[in-house]
Amino acid sequence: MVLILGLLAAWGCGEPGLGPDVPENNVVLAGNGDWGDDPYVANSASVDGDGLTVDVSYAGGCRRHIFTLVISQSFMESDPVQLAAELVHEANGDACERWVTDTRVFDLDLVRTRYQQFYGPGPGTVVLRVEGLPGESLVYEFAG
Repeated sequence: MVLILGLLAAWGCGEPGLGPDVPENNVVLAGNGDWGDDPYVANSASVDGDGLTVDVSYAGGCRRHIFTLVISQSFMESDPVQLAAELVHEANGDACERWVTDTRVFDLDLVRTRYQQFYGPGPGTVVLRVEGLPGESLVYEFAG
């Protein structure tokens, strides 16, 4: 009986489909899809070089969880410019209740590319205003 329950528990915690088709760097433009709306807690966030690093916690542990940084299509004019974004979570129907904490890194190449499309080539600075992340300013500076 214990063996059967163990097998059923292991089967219930398999990894099914991976949910929406998310690019490898998990950064997309707003308006291009439904990227998830499952709850999570953002413990900390920082910009390190060309990456946004976020420590997140969520309930789960039995399926792959996808976090996507959804950036606005336009910048807010200020000095430096600001970019609204949202970090969204797709739990893929994971009903497990283990509290998971891990680190996710988002490649900010799309932010740099969009900045250069709007303002021309060269270096730049963008203040990321990411809904749901801890209150500090996230400043992304890059060379041309």
